[in-house]
Amino acid sequence: MRISLFRASSSIREIFTEIFIYSNLSITALFSQLFYSKGFSAIEIGILMAVTPTLSIIANPFWFRRSSRTGGPTVMGMVSIVSAVSVWAVFFSPTFETSLIAMCFFSFFVVSIIPIAESVVVPSLRNKGKRFDRVRLFGTVGYSITALISGIVLKYGFVFFFIMATVSFSTVALVSKAYPTGRKLKRTDEETDRSSLPLQFYLLVLAGVASITIGAFGSTFLPVLTSERGFSVSSAGFAFSLMAFSEVPFLFFAENLVERLGNTRLLVIGIFATGLRWFLTSMATSFPIFLLLQMLHGINYIVVYYSVMNYIHTRFEASKVTRALTIYWMSTTGLSYLLGSVLGGVLIRTFGIVRVYNATGITGMAIAIFFSLIFAAFHKRTAFTKR
Repeated sequence: MRISLFRASSSIREIFTEIFIYSNLSITALFSQLFYSKGFSAIEIGILMAVTPTLSIIANPFWFRRSSRTGGPTVMGMVSIVSAVSVWAVFFSPTFETSLIAMCFFSFFVVSIIPIAESVVVPSLRNKGKRFDRVRLFGTVGYSITALISGIVLKYGFVFFFIMATVSFSTVALVSKAYPTGRKLKRTDEETDRSSLPLQFYLLVLAGVASITIGAFGSTFLPVLTSERGFSVSSAGFAFSLMAFSEVPFLFFAENLVERLGNTRLLVIGIFATGLRWFLTSMATSFPIFLLLQMLHGINYIVVYYSVMNYIHTRFEASKVTRALTIYWMSTTGLSYLLGSVLGGVLIRTFGIVRVYNATGITGMAIAIFFSLIFAAFHKRTAFTKR
């Protein structure tokens, strides 16, 4: 029987979507290494890496509104194809000022690829009675393989890195055509349910922002840390690849873990593990130990992300899901990465990169304890932590 991307009963299109949207994320994560090679300072790198999260605050609401009117797959294809072309402006920009302009244009489109794509993928899978965790696993594989290849091709020049980016973005645009456009909402449909979202949701988002801010700082400046330690130019790519592969065990059992532990307990575990990872990384001077510590990533971002996303897609009716997703992605890809990049650059220049990684790790573990106390207090009054 012929397998087609267009078969409603197949998950092939969802798998391809996850592979390539996270390949894109892997590529943009290494931009800091490009900027470092151009001789930009830590503060300039922080500002450039903060462009994407800053524009996320504007772009995500804009593209989510467009997707509700014209269909998520249409918007997914549009932002992907423009990203495939505009990414070259980042490559050819010789100065900080031109790089800033190029990043602004590129980021307005690229920042919404994952949020919009997963707003299409998750409902598509649920409509077919299939699990998201197993399909999301392929996103991790795509990220990891791309990071590994990037680490290799960087030895031959950044141009090959950008060729990979163009291929990846173009593939997402192609796969977007495999989805039906879906229901296009009228303004009256969008305004049907304007009731407030529950306090539990905002607490989960706040905890997620705290954790992802710490994770964003560590990931943004990881290529700089590897250079500071004297590791090879390929070190960051290999580290990102290993980080992605480390998510696989969690994704195999994500649904079972959510059922057993609940969203909030998983969230606290993810926050604490994020702090622990950067605290230990700050003390690692051996490359093998440094790489080994990056495997803690498997219980960092993916755990935090999955906890909140599971809560949104299982607790809210369709009329609230888009609003909740908009708030979540604005907060995490926007506020978290903005603080992690800009504040991180300032702190590194003031105190040095190793000290900041050390302090960030301690802060992350302290935040985990703080939120565990808050969730425990809620547990005494409600059934908040049961999911």
